[in-house]
Amino acid sequence: MATKNNDDIPVDNSFEYAMSQRGNPVDDPLAAIKTMRLEQLAVCRLKAVKEMQAMGDKATKSKVKTDD
Repeated sequence: MATKNNDDIPVDNSFEYAMSQRGNPVDDPLAAIKTMRLEQLAVCRLKAVKEMQAMGDKATKSKVKTDD
């Protein structure tokens, strides 16, 4: 803590520090893990959708060939 003119009385800077940190996000490891897992889930879902579309396209092509 800093002191003003009188060395016996410390100056309390906690309020100013709290106000300066107000806009900063809190470092929360659980929130970071949750975000990472949600991103992984989104990637897996996109991959699954693409695979399902590819399988559907393949089935449609083979069905058209057998109908000819």
